[in-house]
Amino acid sequence: MDKTMEKNDEVAIVGIGCNFPGGEGVENFWQVLMEGRNCAVEISPERFDIKEWYAADENTPGKSQTRRAAFIDGLNEFDNKLFGISDSEAEHMDPQQKLLLECTYRALESAGIPAEEVAGSRMGVFIGVMNRDYELMSLRNPRTANHYDATGSAVSIAANRISYVFNLTGPSLAIDTACSSSLVALYYAFLAVKQGDCETALCGGVSCMLDPAVNVVLSKAKLISPEGVSKPFSKKADGYGRAEGCGVVLLKPLRKALEDHNRIWGVIAAIAVNQDGRSATPIIRPSQEQQERLLQSIYSAHIDPLSVQYIEAHGTGTSVGDVTEAESLGNAVGRNRPGGSPALKIGSVKGNIGHSESAAGTAGLIKVLLMMQHEKIVPSLHYSENISSIDTKRLNLSIPTSLDAWEEPREFGRGAGPPGNPSSSPWKTQLVIWTKVSKFRCKIWLTHQPAEGAM
Repeated sequence: MDKTMEKNDEVAIVGIGCNFPGGEGVENFWQVLMEGRNCAVEISPERFDIKEWYAADENTPGKSQTRRAAFIDGLNEFDNKLFGISDSEAEHMDPQQKLLLECTYRALESAGIPAEEVAGSRMGVFIGVMNRDYELMSLRNPRTANHYDATGSAVSIAANRISYVFNLTGPSLAIDTACSSSLVALYYAFLAVKQGDCETALCGGVSCMLDPAVNVVLSKAKLISPEGVSKPFSKKADGYGRAEGCGVVLLKPLRKALEDHNRIWGVIAAIAVNQDGRSATPIIRPSQEQQERLLQSIYSAHIDPLSVQYIEAHGTGTSVGDVTEAESLGNAVGRNRPGGSPALKIGSVKGNIGHSESAAGTAGLIKVLLMMQHEKIVPSLHYSENISSIDTKRLNLSIPTSLDAWEEPREFGRGAGPPGNPSSSPWKTQLVIWTKVSKFRCKIWLTHQPAEGAM
């Protein structure tokens, strides 16, 4: 193994490609966040017949209790020729694979790297993916199957197809830890670059909603909101709103990124993962103890709580999960800030675009990077003090409800980050990232923790 990084070198994020509800690309995503838009809509007949699958009564067998979700526009608009894929093969490809190819192309473009320049390089690919709707639907119609269905629907190919199309020779793997998948993928991508397993790495997550039966299962488990909307940290929270999405970021050693004059979106300074084991109560409550231990594992690297002004929470809108997360953040970060310092701000992107499941960690990461770039703190939707489900004053937390300039006092530094998004698999991931805004070195915090309903 070629150790391409020096021991103390760090890993930078140099490219972003995304497609979330509200429009493709970081510009459209930022507009959704800045304008405080909620992207949930009535489920279109083009996806599935909601009349056949919906019932207001949660006890109706075989029916979902929600009619709404947040979708990507133009899901089947795919320029297969750009990627050297025939029309016949493209017809038998999971839309998740198509989205990943497009967002990979955008991430390279964002980094100022032509796709042809990476061919033959030791670039790794680490993709979080959990939904198998396309595969399940294909198996129901074996008479229409052909030889492309094997690769077109396999979850493993979500990462491998990127490596094949762009001719990348580094590690290539798909990771399924449910809704923490994309941040766990980032964890392994970071390690691979640090250890020299690959020169650079693409990592991210994707999620598409194609099979209405999945909504039925989630409704019966009381995980999704009947309104189809996530209401983070609100007493009105009644489950999460489902969403589609895809996000890909490009990692590169900081030293090399600076030499190549790449744009530096952020730099990963530390990353950690853990799992609840038997400490969580299945279905009911994620482990507050394990959440706080994960936060403390980052503090062992001497991260000052005062250097973090904003944390992008997973905040899915589950009554128990949100409260548990807020308690963890308050105990580990908020209440450890010196007296007189501003309260720790927290929010959740899921109020805007819903919970994009295996892409949700990447959505939170990209949101925070955009906030740092634009020096704006965007509102967390569906929240107000009079309907708060958490004791913000006791925990020294604050939830923004309007678009504000990022105006922390200079002596406090400037920093941010998300404890990611929920998971039906109780994996949790936390990152510390810094980026440069003006002359500041800034920390971005990201963690993943399981939601209420975690198994």
